[in-house]
Amino acid sequence: MSQTDPEVIAAPRPWERKSWIERITPTLGLQGKLLLCFMALLTVALGASCIIFMSQTAQRLDDILGQQTQQLATALAFTCADSMELGDAGRSELMLAAGDVIKGRNIVLVAFYDTEGKLVAARGRDPDFEVRPMPRQSLAAQLLMQVQHRESRVFGKYVEVVAPVLTSPTKDRLADGVATSPGVRILGYVSIGLASQYEASQMARINMMVIGAGCIVAFISLPMAYLLVKRIFSPIHQLLAATKKIIAGDLDMHVAAHRRDVIGDLASSFNEMAVWVKQQQQDVALANLQLAEANRDLEQKVEQRTSQFEIANKRLSQEIAEKEEFLRAVSHDLNAPLRNISGMATILLMKHKEQFDEDVIHRLERIKSNVDVETDLISELLELSRIKTRRQKLEIVDTAQIVWELRGLFENDLRSRGIDLVVDSQLPMLNAERARVRQVFQNLIDNAIKYMGDKSPREIHVGCQLRANEAEFYVRDTGLGIDPEDVEKVFFVFRRGKSTATQNIAGKGVGLASVKSIVETYNGRIWVESKLAEGTTFRFTINGMFVGGEANPMASAAAAQFAQDGDDDDEASAEPNGVPQPTAA
Repeated sequence: MSQTDPEVIAAPRPWERKSWIERITPTLGLQGKLLLCFMALLTVALGASCIIFMSQTAQRLDDILGQQTQQLATALAFTCADSMELGDAGRSELMLAAGDVIKGRNIVLVAFYDTEGKLVAARGRDPDFEVRPMPRQSLAAQLLMQVQHRESRVFGKYVEVVAPVLTSPTKDRLADGVATSPGVRILGYVSIGLASQYEASQMARINMMVIGAGCIVAFISLPMAYLLVKRIFSPIHQLLAATKKIIAGDLDMHVAAHRRDVIGDLASSFNEMAVWVKQQQQDVALANLQLAEANRDLEQKVEQRTSQFEIANKRLSQEIAEKEEFLRAVSHDLNAPLRNISGMATILLMKHKEQFDEDVIHRLERIKSNVDVETDLISELLELSRIKTRRQKLEIVDTAQIVWELRGLFENDLRSRGIDLVVDSQLPMLNAERARVRQVFQNLIDNAIKYMGDKSPREIHVGCQLRANEAEFYVRDTGLGIDPEDVEKVFFVFRRGKSTATQNIAGKGVGLASVKSIVETYNGRIWVESKLAEGTTFRFTINGMFVGGEANPMASAAAAQFAQDGDDDDEASAEPNGVPQPTAA
């Protein structure tokens, strides 16, 4: 989707999806943000003060109005007690009393009720007001002398108090509106409604004055806050100007630091920093000069070392070529006489066997057998010497398949000796030389079969444990075990165990040395864990770059490394005329 598509043009930009405060805040400087915060705090403080003042004054007005209504109701009940006691004869007096009381400011209702709650006399300022009989629940003792909030369409909200009219009032006649003195009885009830319209208007006017005063204070505080912030930031602006001059290269710039506050400390620290930076710049310049001289000396030494390394590499390549030539000569010069000896012994046995006695035949067979052993030993030694110098092509190797093939190779030995070959875990794929991997497992399994012994159980276990950067293989047997003195020597050439049981077992002493050399080729290590008469475990590791086959991202790097090593070895083992030497099969 291109930038000119209608959907892209109509899509909201990231800044358009932000709120207005998020879009404005980044454009303000530190002074503007401080002023904005100051005005916000001032506005919140004034607003909260006004709200608290208005709520408190309204609450206080309601309390005063309720107290005033209670006092009026009590006084009217006291003065009209005689008229209420006269019954219907005193109704006219009650009407006159109600008329006199209704003339008072804020009084909107005066009503007299008998003990049953029936209306006796009433006066009200609201022409639509209709006085009805008082419900019995309203005459309950707990509701007498309580402030009740009412509302009228003409006068708005008002409060109403119902007071009892008693026969012989005394100073302790009421306790929360209940007659307590003996002989006192209730003659009726008087209800007075008192509106707060005038006081409410006055209070609203006062509230508006308070709000106006708060706005004036906020308006006056804005320039004062601006001047204060500007004065506070003036030294910071000076520091900023000095910083720009230092960036331009004027390291002699200093800021006046006569204040005894944090700004003064900052200015003093800035001056010290300028001096330190100047000193550091001088030190860096001196160090650069010294470094340039050291680099020149180092380049000369590197050139000398490079020349020496080139000479050493050429010498090493020549020595490797000579070694290969020597190995080829040894292989040819030693194998040729041995083959002749073996051939002559074979011919003698084939043509003149009937003419020889048993001792001669036995000696000729021993000669032929020893020649075969020596020939195999020479081949193995040549192969051991070429493990690290004659690299083969890397390929995906299924170690489980190799173990299965070796099971078939050693099938007769395993079956004849009653040995079980067990694979304990799934074996991974390797990106390695197939012949070398097979050689490792073949030598280890062959050793386990040879040194199994006669006790039960007879088992060989093969397994692997994968880790983050390597794979650890093991070949464990339940055989004779290795003497602790021989554990560290088993990987040396021609080193074998000294016990009588191991001396009687055929072997050349080269197999484990070959295994160790192959494992080290793959950046691994090999070690042995053994107990006499209990068994032996050979463990070896393969670097993680060779584990996992093609799925391993480091496989290509490992292949490139092997290819480079192989090219170097081929060049080193070549004849002077460029023709490569033959290698062992």
